[in-house]
Amino acid sequence: MTDLDLFPAPTITPGHRLVPALIGFHGQVPQTVWIECPTWCIETHHASAQLAVEDIIHAGDAEHLGIHTMEKPGMVFELYAQLKSDPAAADPRMRQASVVVDDGGGEDAFLTPDMADALADDLIGFASQLRHLARTARLHNDITSTVGGAR
Repeated sequence: MTDLDLFPAPTITPGHRLVPALIGFHGQVPQTVWIECPTWCIETHHASAQLAVEDIIHAGDAEHLGIHTMEKPGMVFELYAQLKSDPAAADPRMRQASVVVDDGGGEDAFLTPDMADALADDLIGFASQLRHLARTARLHNDITSTVGGAR
């Protein structure tokens, strides 16, 4: 029996790639380990050391929606959505890829793909109602300016 018989070469799970990650306790020289990382993950796992492999979390690019106001410069509301996965989580649902939605205020909503689809449907409906409100406001302003201008 050879060493190759004892330790076959690992196969990579489809949709993943091998990437380096730094692991090490504070004050110790971190070690580089190779981990499977989803292809959608943008984390640079080798940029800063985690205490253990179990601490590694995968995250994708964040989508962002900023809502401005006419009263002052800057955004009043923000909404973010991104893919996340915690492969070592105690909750098996958190080990799978989920869509995380947050407003930057500290509370995150972890959504299954079905929940994210339902939220997207709700947001499409909300967007339709928002357009209706904009048309109503525009019509009101047009009528008001015409009547006010005729005085």
